[in-house]
Amino acid sequence: MTSSPAAGPHRHHIGAVGLDLHRRVLAAADRDPDRIVGALSDLRELRSAIDHAERDLLAAARRRGVSWARVASALGLRSRQAAEQRAARLGEQTYDTDCQHCVDIAPVAELRSAARAAADQMAADPSWDGVQPRAALARTGLAAAADAPAGALYSLVGHAVADLAAVELDSRPVLLRVAVARLRQAYRDAAPDPGPGVRAP
Repeated sequence: MTSSPAAGPHRHHIGAVGLDLHRRVLAAADRDPDRIVGALSDLRELRSAIDHAERDLLAAARRRGVSWARVASALGLRSRQAAEQRAARLGEQTYDTDCQHCVDIAPVAELRSAARAAADQMAADPSWDGVQPRAALARTGLAAAADAPAGALYSLVGHAVADLAAVELDSRPVLLRVAVARLRQAYRDAAPDPGPGVRAP
């Protein structure tokens, strides 16, 4: 049994993941071997994101009365039958129903995005890990947080924020400092509601 076409939030997430993966894959070509191998692994997820997008676009085109012949032309296929077969094949694929990103509420989604952005900026700074012993811990924690379930995400970012308190940031690149400021704000915004009568820390 196949799952139904992606709903709005899932479609938005798939698009965002596809763009992020595409950037990472392209950026890896000039990096170290580990980054290149990681990018090769990312290709499978990137192909899946593209398939998601194509399936949704095909369904939208047909709902709006676009002919199979026109769809085939847009896809570079030779016939309307080839377009129908492609749509059928994509429709038979199963999709991940446990996609953590798709159940994120807005503050958690922003925290996840901020964690990934901060980790990327730290990884782009060649001297970051040597700045202070806790700098590398913050970077690895944020990299793990980016794809963690919401509870673990908040906990991992909390540890990273605490680690960053020991790191002198004034001399770091401006984009890194901006990313850390965004991370700290997102962490505050995503703090669980303490409930009535309880003061937030």
